[in-house]
Amino acid sequence: MQKITFKGLTQRVIDKNGEFFKARPSFRAEFQCRSWFGKQLRGLCDITALHGYSQIVRDGYSMVERTVWTCAVVASTISAITLLMISWSWSVETPTVTVTESTNYPTWNLPFPAVTVCNLNKISASAARSRAETMRRPGNMTVDELTEMFRLFLHVTGLGDPDPVRYRLLHDIMLMNNLEIPQLIGEFTPPCGTLLERCMWKGTQWRCDNLFQVVNSTEGLCCSFNYYGLLKDNYPKKITVSVPKDPRRVMASGYQTGLSILLQPLAEDYHSTDVASYGFKVMIHSSYDYPDNDAEIKLVLAGTESFITLRPTATYATDDALDVAPAVRNCYSRQERVLGVMQRYSYVNCMVECRAANIYAKCGCVPYHLPNNGSMRNCEMKDMECVVRARDRYVTAVPTRNGSVERLSYGIVVAPCGCLPGCDKVQYPSEMVTGRMNRSFSFNAISFFKDIQLQNQSLVHIYLADLTATHFRMDIYQDSLGVLASFGGILGLFLGFSIITGFEMVYYFSIRLLFDAIAKKSDKRNASSAGQL
Repeated sequence: MQKITFKGLTQRVIDKNGEFFKARPSFRAEFQCRSWFGKQLRGLCDITALHGYSQIVRDGYSMVERTVWTCAVVASTISAITLLMISWSWSVETPTVTVTESTNYPTWNLPFPAVTVCNLNKISASAARSRAETMRRPGNMTVDELTEMFRLFLHVTGLGDPDPVRYRLLHDIMLMNNLEIPQLIGEFTPPCGTLLERCMWKGTQWRCDNLFQVVNSTEGLCCSFNYYGLLKDNYPKKITVSVPKDPRRVMASGYQTGLSILLQPLAEDYHSTDVASYGFKVMIHSSYDYPDNDAEIKLVLAGTESFITLRPTATYATDDALDVAPAVRNCYSRQERVLGVMQRYSYVNCMVECRAANIYAKCGCVPYHLPNNGSMRNCEMKDMECVVRARDRYVTAVPTRNGSVERLSYGIVVAPCGCLPGCDKVQYPSEMVTGRMNRSFSFNAISFFKDIQLQNQSLVHIYLADLTATHFRMDIYQDSLGVLASFGGILGLFLGFSIITGFEMVYYFSIRLLFDAIAKKSDKRNASSAGQL
């Protein structure tokens, strides 16, 4: 090998066939570039505030010391990058968080829940027998046999096994009499006028038909208070103007300030029940939610007095959270999705409409106890076999996914119809205390029981347990300022990085180059002037 020199710099040239190559200009440029980069990098390390870099280039240190400091800087850099990736993954995987904003939120800012009362007896024995007596039927069928066959209507709620022969026979009888299932269910359900004997709201006695309306539910036809889920209510026309436009509220706590109702079970009129007892199911739910099994359900037995205390909780989403896509925040606001039957979006309403759509897609009809705006055909007895065999499509919360050994992965959309929880919601956790009713020594609410002969009636009080509620806030996990603070804290802790050190890096490898070029030109001019002199 032979060495050649360019202005004091040495470049090795490869020997080939005994001849020397002349150094190519690209070699010289590359060498000069590397030399300049190394010079700039050393200068940056010497003056930067980044931890440990000045120790690597400090004069007087041995190679071992420089190696130790280099390893420390590399380890610190790797740790910082790892924590940055973890912090970013948390922000991506958990875009929103729900935190407790207050445990002293005033309850008068929340609506009183809807209270839906359903008789355990689904069919009035007297009404069923009266209808059977007036119906045309096969000559070999008695009134009692036809009355007993009306129990087949309840198979849609999961009671009983499929019986295609009897389904077809009852269908032919109803077709002969030009009757449909919803019509007969309306006749057979014990009416609210006899179910509700006395009603009191906030210490004032009211006519029960001014407070309660007949509504459809997954339990069949029931009587509901403070329910606003439908686009059109079912109150009598003469009192519609006196019904509040929005759900009622209370500004006090205690059973005398809530809802009290005296219920008549009519035990002698029982025909078909899904619970082996006399009494009622009381469903407590949001005023805009369909009365479904998702509600707080209490079983009130005949001849008892029950106190149901409510401790509501409310959740709302901030504007920043609502700016995130629904699929990312995993919820819908009320305005982001419109339902076909129910007035306001909620997860309960979306899922119950979804179950109705699922069974309609399978059997071409909708059972009487599911919401229907009239656009879908009501199920007849000829459809009952299909409906009963496909009950998993409308009985379970997530249709077709009720396997006890099936595990659903978190983070995937498992609910059909694209239903997501509501961003704003009010829930009503409750507790119930029950005792046997005996008014032999009671002198409270005498006027409430006036002219009432107590036998096996049930008295229920639903009220708020406190003047305050728990208020939750759903917000984004980190905004831009939070991300900046998180990343800046990690980089500052491990590397000593700051905005100024970032500017130093940019300066040394860009702006400094410009100043060096200007300085070189100035030196050349000065040298030229000196030569002329």
